[in-house]
Amino acid sequence: MLKIKKNYQVAVIKNIHEHQIDKENKDTFKFGEAGAVFSITKNISEETTVFIKKEIKIEELIDWLVNSPFEIDLIFIEGFRNLDYPTILCIKNWEELESQLSQNVVLVSGLICSNDIKASKDIKKEITLLNIKDDFEKFLEIFNID
Repeated sequence: MLKIKKNYQVAVIKNIHEHQIDKENKDTFKFGEAGAVFSITKNISEETTVFIKKEIKIEELIDWLVNSPFEIDLIFIEGFRNLDYPTILCIKNWEELESQLSQNVVLVSGLICSNDIKASKDIKKEITLLNIKDDFEKFLEIFNID
């Protein structure tokens, strides 16, 4: 919605802790094994992937995006629970809430809000419960996005 309604250029950094992305016997994997620090692929659908074959901190990735030749208006970071940034907690059911709350959570959204926002349990008063699709303007206001 940020692209459609605001024409923002958005970048996303996602922490995938469940499986490997670059698989053995794929060319990009072989390039890394041969010593390439970067493997960049581009396909017929104009999709480009960048594989970085070195340990890199999330702050370095953010800095790389901010200083890239591509105009980036907003960066969303998913799955990095220990960063000191305002956080949108996306959960499927209330049982997940307590184990995932941190001082950085300012908004609860996701499937829980799409299904039944009225069935909310007591959560901290300073945390907003919001279906972003239904109340996009409130989402923009919470994160001070023009």
